[in-house]
Amino acid sequence: MDIELARTFLEIARCGSFMAAGERLHITQTTVTARVQNLESLLGCRLFIRNRSGATLTDNGRHFVSHANQLVQTWEASRRELPLPEGSGELVTLGCEISLWNPLLVNWLNCLGKIAPQLAVRVEVGERAKLHEKLQLGLVNALLVHQPDYQPGLHVELLVEEKLILVHSTAREGRYVYVDWGDTFRRQHDAALPHYARATLSIDLGPLALRYILDNGGAGYFRTRVVQRYLDEGVLVRDSDAPEFAYPVYLLHQVSAKEMQLFAPLFTALQTAVNDLDEWY
Repeated sequence: MDIELARTFLEIARCGSFMAAGERLHITQTTVTARVQNLESLLGCRLFIRNRSGATLTDNGRHFVSHANQLVQTWEASRRELPLPEGSGELVTLGCEISLWNPLLVNWLNCLGKIAPQLAVRVEVGERAKLHEKLQLGLVNALLVHQPDYQPGLHVELLVEEKLILVHSTAREGRYVYVDWGDTFRRQHDAALPHYARATLSIDLGPLALRYILDNGGAGYFRTRVVQRYLDEGVLVRDSDAPEFAYPVYLLHQVSAKEMQLFAPLFTALQTAVNDLDEWY
């Protein structure tokens, strides 16, 4: 199937209009109509109901949305990954939540470069839900996350059991910064510390929140490994009376004989990276 048919279908679904989809894709409405007719002919069903207000998806159209997204994403991944770099035998795509890129992902890549230099590697750092979706579609081979979505055929391995602790700046007083460490943290934090649940400053990126507190004073929850050197230097002090929260790190990957063989050097490098984490702080 022509991938542009899927793109056009998805654009109409987003815009709710053949005309608006044509404008966004820089093609005529006649071309949009022709593509939809071609796609409906290939699938043997009607995808849209057109009326004066625009176009709405039929039941078959709604069902096709996820398939069309998979087609487009797989095609885009193929365009990025092929041809393979000269001299490489395999290509693997590693995914990682934003908060985990430093030092764990950096250390993993360093170790992997020494153990399997012939391996071609792509890295995607982003938001957890999107990375999970890419893993399910096969667009990512292995994924580092704090909170896994358990699915059939998915291997989930606990790598590191970190903790989130409350720390204060010793330089100056300041406001409490609500560092958003995800759904599980929010539930536990708001139940244990309801007076902090509506903080005037909320940041969903740990390094940014830490930089703010170091510059302006205040308090917030952070990963023990990250703040340990600041605690040792006396720049920050831990609130020993405040509750601490678990913040584990998991490795996710699809299980297959081929992938298990392919991942052997990945696992070796990752284990080395995890064992060496203390050297990064």
